[in-house]
Parts: sequence; C-alpha cells; structure tokens
Amino acid sequence: MEKKNIRNYIRGKRELLSFFEVEETSEKITEALLESSYFQKAETVMSYMSFKNEVDTHEINKAILRAGKKLILPRTVGNENMEAVEYGKGFQKGTMGIEEPIGDKYTGKIDLIIVPGVAFDKEGNRIGFGKGYYDRFLEDYPDSIKASLAYEFQIVEKIEAEKHDKKVDIIFLKNNLIEAKKY
Repeated sequence: MEKKNIRNYIRGKRELLSFFEVEETSEKITEALLESSYFQKAETVMSYMSFKNEVDTHEINKAILRAGKKLILPRTVGNENMEAVEYGKGFQKGTMGIEEPIGDKYTGKIDLIIVPGVAFDKEGNRIGFGKGYYDRFLEDYPDSIKASLAYEFQIVEKIEAEKHDKKVDIIFLKNNLIEAKKY
C-alpha cells in the first residue's frame, strides 16, 4: 500500500477513537516511557504537543520538567523546516494550528527525541504527516535515541522507506514496546 493510502487509513482510524480510548492508552504509554531506561538516562528530552487524538504528550511534557530534565519542543520554520526550542517562554499557534514554543533556537545535545508519526513498522520506519519536517530535523541528531508513541493499529506490516526517511529506535505501545532492528 502507498504511504498516502496508509496515512489516510490510519489517520481515519485515529480520529474515530473515543476520549476514553485516547486517555487510557496514553496513560499506559506514558508510564512505560517514563519507566524506561531511555527516559531515565536522558538529561535533555525533545517531545511535541499532541493533537487530533495522537497519544497524549501533555503528561509526558510535565513529567520531563518534574524530573529536572530539559524539555525541548519543535517549532516550524517556514513551510519546510522545524527547529528545537527549549520550553520556558510560553506558546503560540504554529502554521499547522499546533501550539509551538516561544524562544530562541536550541542547538545543544538532545538525548531522547520523541518523534510523532501516523504509522510505523517493526523495523522503525515511519510515516509522518507528509511534509518531511522530522526527517530533515533528525539529520542533525544522528546520535539521539528516537522514540515514538503509538496505538497498536498504527503498526503496519511494511513501510516502503525512501532514502531520506529517518527511522525510530523504539516504539512504545499500550502493552509492549518495539525495539527496531538496526541494519
């Protein structure tokens, strides 16, 4: 199946989730992430502001701060790029209607990057929203651990990755996790 078709199918399924399903799954995934060695060892964590029935990241973002870690969030720059910004000066609506942080561009090390996505396979390939923001951004962070949060139905058999596509290392699910194979 083509990426566009997978994206549309999975987004449609996600939009049909009830508030209860989102809340229950998000709580379990948040717990698994926060208890993981990936999170425990990280000093600087990049997350994002979830929307449209994505696994909820709001509690994760609060937990990052409570743990005394540096919280980094994405901000779009024009129609093709994004940059990292350290949390602390509030938010404004970005180009896609998502809250984005106000502040200076962050250029330091990021230990753990939580990467959003629409669909994933067990090899760590992902389908995002189709604009390539994260693929371009991740080029500058080859040594960071890349993790994603997903509902079970977001895991598909195979995603035909293109040369520019960036993989994630681990996918946290409601009842387990997938550590992607490295090739």
